[in-house]
Amino acid sequence: MDAEQALRPPAGAITIERESPDQQVLCLSGDVDTAVATRFASVQRRDRIVVDAIDAGTVTFISSSGLALMLMCAEASVAAGRHPVLRAASHPVTRALQLAGIDSFFPRPEPDDGSPSPEGDGGRP
Repeated sequence: MDAEQALRPPAGAITIERESPDQQVLCLSGDVDTAVATRFASVQRRDRIVVDAIDAGTVTFISSSGLALMLMCAEASVAAGRHPVLRAASHPVTRALQLAGIDSFFPRPEPDDGSPSPEGDGGRP
């Protein structure tokens, strides 16, 4: 890695957004590569990340480290009695989950009014 690469901001981001006092969402965006996933994990230290939803609708690339982070958060949430849903997933995320054989571990929310899911949810065209 050269000095220019070291100074560039990460191309992706992972944050936890609080939607209400008892509801948290894991939000992933951009290129979620190993550096982005590692940076997020180091900030969280050993704290278990319990969320109610995961939003990966704007992810343009996801590494195996990003997938592992999603899986760890989902497992911690289930262990805490929550039922996290994959609220939105870009095509790269949907495809990576399928290739890894873990897409069924991430349930999608049911549409409230019977209307089709929003574009970007599940990578549907």
